[in-house]
Amino acid sequence: MLRLVLAAPELQYVDKLSRYLRESEPRWRIATFTQEIALLRHLEERPEPELLLLHSSFIRELRAKADMGRWGDRIVALAEAEGEGEGAPEIAAYQPLSRIRAELTAFARGGKEKGGGSIEGASLLTVFSASGGCGKTALALNIARLAGERGKRVFYLNLEALNASDVLWRGGEPDSLSRLLYAMRARPDRGAEEWGRLRRNDERLRFDYLDAPDHPGERLAMSAEQLRELVAAIRSHGKYDLIVADPDCGCGDWHLELLNASDRVAWIVLDDVLSMRKTEKLVRHWRDKLPADRGHTAFVVNKYSGAMRNGWRLPGGEPAGRLPYIPQWKTVNDPEQWLASPVFGGAVDKLLDEWGFANSGAGSVGGAGRW
Repeated sequence: MLRLVLAAPELQYVDKLSRYLRESEPRWRIATFTQEIALLRHLEERPEPELLLLHSSFIRELRAKADMGRWGDRIVALAEAEGEGEGAPEIAAYQPLSRIRAELTAFARGGKEKGGGSIEGASLLTVFSASGGCGKTALALNIARLAGERGKRVFYLNLEALNASDVLWRGGEPDSLSRLLYAMRARPDRGAEEWGRLRRNDERLRFDYLDAPDHPGERLAMSAEQLRELVAAIRSHGKYDLIVADPDCGCGDWHLELLNASDRVAWIVLDDVLSMRKTEKLVRHWRDKLPADRGHTAFVVNKYSGAMRNGWRLPGGEPAGRLPYIPQWKTVNDPEQWLASPVFGGAVDKLLDEWGFANSGAGSVGGAGRW
């Protein structure tokens, strides 16, 4: 259990963040404030909290009005811009709620150093679509391969109910995800050992992966909680800079959990009336359930032929990227064809540049063209 004090001047922000934290971390005890006087009274009268998550403006006010020595090593700044934390470690105020929760958890466990910086663990980039046949897996594999060529340590996480990626690698252990999920729940002490045994590496493509299952049951039965545990386990492993998630095009609870847990969502659409319509409906359905910050979701047109035939009614005003139509992919007899197109690879390289991936070092997801 964590005793947390959350204080920020904007009531709507405090309500949204505290509601999310209470729902996702039911054992946490959270006190919220939007006024400094009430915050000071609480700190003087109640048991001392283990962590204070304070908007940077509150830190300045408290330092002027109170002795901060009692709480100094427990304060984390909610900063709207880097360096606003008055020397306290910082969490960016406007980012996916799941990322704020993850960073708070790291602070609570003593896993994040003073003075800012990001939590240990990989960034999560999810390639998603509202309808099948959009080329989602081809894009996810190209992102994973090209990020690996840029020096990133990459894990490719296929979460499709019917996962055919085994045609790329042939062989392996088809029950690997089931075994991993079971170990994480039934024998947490053996989770790391099981992970080390089950993960595979493709030296050509420069990323790790899990073998594809023979049956769709484990994916169909996936819960939001299991998805959260799986992503957290991969992130905390410390081996990766980037996880590239490749789910199917469902709209269940775990799909929403995955998108909320992601630092970046590359949402693929086609210049096709059915693809556009399905995307519009799902965007409207999830409108208040996904992070509204600039930087979370990029809508990318795949199989682009040089001109849009359908009007653009999705967020952002225009596509965040356009990926070319590759005629040779109309009939694919070997999925390695997806990884051998210089034209497509160049377009993906451009997206990686726009999303803030340098050519070396640890990866971070950022940039423009976002929802």
